Amino acid sequence: MFKDLSIKKKLYLSFSAILAIILVLLSIAYNRFNNLSEANGWDRHTMDVIHAIDQLRNDLLQVQVEARGYYLTGNQQRLERTHKEIADLPGAIGELQKLTADNPDQVARFKKLEQMIRTWSDEIIESQLKLRQELGDKVGAADAMGRTPQLSGSATSAIGEVYKTMNDASAEEKRLLVARTKASEQLQETMRAVLIGGGMVCVLLSLGVAWLLARALLAPLNNLTQAVHKIAAGDQSARARVLSNDELGDVSTEFNRMAQAIQDNQANELAATNLLKSKVDSLLGVVSKAADGDLTGQITVQGEDAIGRLAGGLDRMFSNLRALLNNVQKAGIQVTTSATEIAASAKQQEATGIEQAQTSVEILSTTKEISANTSQLLKTMEEATAVADYTTSATADAQNNLKRMDGTMQHMVSATDSINAKLAALSEKASNINSVLITITKVADQTNILSLNAAIEAEKAGEAGRGFSVVATEIRRLADQTSVSTWDIEQMLKEMQSAVSASVMGMDKFSEEIRRSVGEVRQVTDQLSGVMDQVQKLAPQFDVVLQGMQSQAVGAEQITATMMQLNDATQQTVESLKATSEAVHQLQYAAGDLQTSVANFAVAV
Repeated sequence: MFKDLSIKKKLYLSFSAILAIILVLLSIAYNRFNNLSEANGWDRHTMDVIHAIDQLRNDLLQVQVEARGYYLTGNQQRLERTHKEIADLPGAIGELQKLTADNPDQVARFKKLEQMIRTWSDEIIESQLKLRQELGDKVGAADAMGRTPQLSGSATSAIGEVYKTMNDASAEEKRLLVARTKASEQLQETMRAVLIGGGMVCVLLSLGVAWLLARALLAPLNNLTQAVHKIAAGDQSARARVLSNDELGDVSTEFNRMAQAIQDNQANELAATNLLKSKVDSLLGVVSKAADGDLTGQITVQGEDAIGRLAGGLDRMFSNLRALLNNVQKAGIQVTTSATEIAASAKQQEATGIEQAQTSVEILSTTKEISANTSQLLKTMEEATAVADYTTSATADAQNNLKRMDGTMQHMVSATDSINAKLAALSEKASNINSVLITITKVADQTNILSLNAAIEAEKAGEAGRGFSVVATEIRRLADQTSVSTWDIEQMLKEMQSAVSASVMGMDKFSEEIRRSVGEVRQVTDQLSGVMDQVQKLAPQFDVVLQGMQSQAVGAEQITATMMQLNDATQQTVESLKATSEAVHQLQYAAGDLQTSVANFAVAV
């Protein structure tokens, strides 16, 4: 049944089967991919819930940190930040409830957590904040807050319950994350198995379709190829077997019909060829004699076919050729004589033209050398004039620049003197700062002694003087830091004074160098003025020489152009004489060949 289908239907059926398998495989893979994407979405959702729980835990820790800071310091900014952190807690809990709306257990747990946090905030945090506000800036307010029962016992248990609930919620989400991860891995394994199995099925089906197509197409083609090879080898009776009803079967049928027609045509052509061969052999005998120079042969073939008309044409051609050869033999003798005379005259004219061309070439070469030398000299003079102009301009610019440099150096001398004065003032200020540092050092020493006395008194006061002891320690530490910083500043001032002294000496040397350079610049300026006067005198002389060279260059170019035209004309004359001489030689050769060729023909008289 499959072999009776057309090739187009076979191809469509095969590829449709493969396409159907691929579509089924793609639909299964797409379904698995959607499930895997949904599992990944749940994983991200679980991670968002865990992150929100961690954020709530951080907010609670921040509330505790800010509240304890306010308990210890009584700073109003701490109080405001505590209230702000408490106000942010409901939003964080609401975000958790929104994220876990699909999990009733988690929703109930977070509602309980919200109530616990509200109770902790209202009963513990807010009450402690109010108590700290009432204490104000009293001495020992921080110690009093630390001894309150809310901070010692109940607060710890309340916040512990809050953290325990949050840990339970986080553990539940992590459990869900583990379960969803296992489900995602199972989906991945299933998808991998589907892709591998479907791919193997596609490969096997493709191999099967390829085998069926090869079997359905190659067998008729091989049969047809064998028949063609037999006919090509000379077996005109060879025929192809019709193995199918498709296009290849139609081709085999038409091939057999074509082979039979070719065999019949070859039989008819063989008979016509034998007849034609006998007529052609007769014509070849006459033509062979004519090729050897014997034009006396007679053509006996007649008829209205192509060979008969060819025989009549050849007969008329031989008759006309006999008459033409008689006339050519007579004209060949006359042409040979005339060609000899023309050749002698052309030889003499060619020799004269060659001598004239050689003379023209020598004159043209000499003229080109004169023109080239004149152009080179003109270019050199132009460059010399340009160099003179540029030297004048550059010298003037250099003189102006030296004048400006003189003014600049004068300003630099003034600026150097000003810098020396400012450096001296800076050295004086550094000395004043040094005296101030001595005073600061004495104050720091006195402060250190006072802090030491205060620490001794605080130790004598016992527990009541502990806070004052801390203050005395800080004061003594600040006094020590002040002493160290004062010593560092004193060292830097000494280094600065040394640097200022070195700078003053360097500036003095620099001022002396500038003054000496000013004298040298003025001397160079005077020398450049003399050079510029001499260069300006050369410019008119260069202009006169340049005009004369330009006139000579124009004349040399005109002579060169005229000689080139004369040389071209001479070359053309020589080429014409050579062509004429060559034509005469060819005419002589042609006349001789014509006489020789005509002498070989035998013409009946």
